Amino acid sequence: MGFEVTLPIAISLIALFIADSEGALFGVLAQKSMALEDKTRVRARLKQLGRESAEDYENFRIAQLSIVVLIVAALTFAFIFQFISIAIYLLLSIGASIGAIYGLEKNLSTRCRGRLQMIESEFPSLIEMLTLAAGAGESPISSLKRISFRAHGHLAEEIKRVVKSVEQGIPFAIALDEMSHRLESTRVRRFVDSMIISLARGTSLVETLTHNVQESRNQERVRLLTAAGKAEISMMIPVVFLILPVSILFALFPSITALNFYGS
Repeated sequence: MGFEVTLPIAISLIALFIADSEGALFGVLAQKSMALEDKTRVRARLKQLGRESAEDYENFRIAQLSIVVLIVAALTFAFIFQFISIAIYLLLSIGASIGAIYGLEKNLSTRCRGRLQMIESEFPSLIEMLTLAAGAGESPISSLKRISFRAHGHLAEEIKRVVKSVEQGIPFAIALDEMSHRLESTRVRRFVDSMIISLARGTSLVETLTHNVQESRNQERVRLLTAAGKAEISMMIPVVFLILPVSILFALFPSITALNFYGS
């Protein structure tokens, strides 16, 4: 394709950008992307990160759209100046756009998993602090408030949100239930359910919390042992496939050389 075709395309694109100086076309594309159904659960994953407003979701979609537009624009200029053919242009545009969208969502999932692991690692210590505060005679909400002031981390931030919700008039059980649904953690969900049942039935909260502490410690021990087992297996890979073959070659090379010498 010669410049007699690519040059009019370039002039048309420049005219389009000049006519759309206020970003109306980009705004329409952004609105259309917001109207798409959230099939990949982006809102739920943003909610796990503490970003549950509509503006956070819009910013994420706008970031995806911006990267796609930049990639397509760069490839379009490369096609206009005949650095790539039209087939390669179409393939790279589609592939790079899909890769950019998938990469951002993959990064979001990785951040959610990392935050959830940190929350579950912080969970036993904070529940133990809650047990000590409840055993000293404090109420559940005052115990959580004390922890939110003294502790640091992702779980402490979630507890602060629970305390703030209760201060705004939301019932304590509902605020805890919202936190467990927001985090999507099995440990936190089990703890919240046991705490709500204990408060509803009037059973001893200290015994319930003590049982949760022991259970969470056991789960954390199992998780560490599982991670150690996986790390041990991954450490065996370079030993088996790299160090061991090199050692065998060093051991056999003198013998093979001597046999070849005597054979000749």
